[in-house]
Amino acid sequence: MTKQSDHQLEPNAKTPDEVRRQAVGRGSALNLDRILVPLDGAHRSEQILPFASMIADWFSGEITLFHSLPSTHPARGARPGQVHYPDAPHDRGTALAAAYLEEVVSRLGPHGVKSRWGIATGHVASMITSRSATSSFGIVAVAAVPRSRSRRLFSPGLLDQLWKMTAVPLLIVSPHNVNLNGVPPRAPEFLIVPCGRGTVDSALPIASALAGASRSTIRLVLPAARSGPISGKAVEQELHDNFLDDGVDAEIERAEGNLVERVLSLQVANPGSWIVAGSKMRSGLSRSVFGSGADQLARDTTGPIVVVPHPKVVRQRMRSAHEATRDLATSL
Repeated sequence: MTKQSDHQLEPNAKTPDEVRRQAVGRGSALNLDRILVPLDGAHRSEQILPFASMIADWFSGEITLFHSLPSTHPARGARPGQVHYPDAPHDRGTALAAAYLEEVVSRLGPHGVKSRWGIATGHVASMITSRSATSSFGIVAVAAVPRSRSRRLFSPGLLDQLWKMTAVPLLIVSPHNVNLNGVPPRAPEFLIVPCGRGTVDSALPIASALAGASRSTIRLVLPAARSGPISGKAVEQELHDNFLDDGVDAEIERAEGNLVERVLSLQVANPGSWIVAGSKMRSGLSRSVFGSGADQLARDTTGPIVVVPHPKVVRQRMRSAHEATRDLATSL
């Protein structure tokens, strides 16, 4: 491993407070101070709250708790032009969801976490992605168990649907792999960033802001230095200099074997560390046939992972989300 953090000794080095203040500014520009947290009322979904709360604390931000109810059905036999009112079960669902979200807000408040809540009606993943894209949320935080490749082709879960639709980074925690045991998690000492071909650029700004705000060290894991766009010492120096400008400590290593397996082993060796990975967000058959490094990381991670969509994917999905919202507004 090549450790490159000598910038702490330079005369013009930034103080920790300056590094954090500037990181908070970068995070705010990326909307990381606005976190959308979908909850379905189950304890498992609440496993994400400590991690989302940490990000809110780092960036002096706010959490929005979000619940989506099933769509209501018009009363049969209603005449054209007649106003359709929600049915009684939907009214009860709204009241129960509001009471639940209010209770969660009351639990977060004593810990200094600023939070609010919202309820929508419609397809869950569509409501989450639409709200996150059009309301300038910087991250969607969700506790979910990734499904196997074969199962998700025929029965995609919420995470699979978000993966296909999201235009903002996903903070994912698997309740099966992350057991809090009632003990609040601590801020990570390391953020592990895999630098695979074509996906690293999208993850670096997020990783830098998170590392600076949480005062953690970044560990960049690059493929073996044989050939390609991220080979050679020049690339390592450029990556190091980018973090040097931000005042963030960075350690760089080359993975001689499988890049994904090396990243996962580093997380196991450093309990509490987070992974920040760029992704082209393949979905469906393409994701199952061609595979995805970020997908494998999300399925096998032992801790939190932030999956950052590629900029091209972000532009396409943002445009689709705004068009869908506009179409919905004009149809009402």
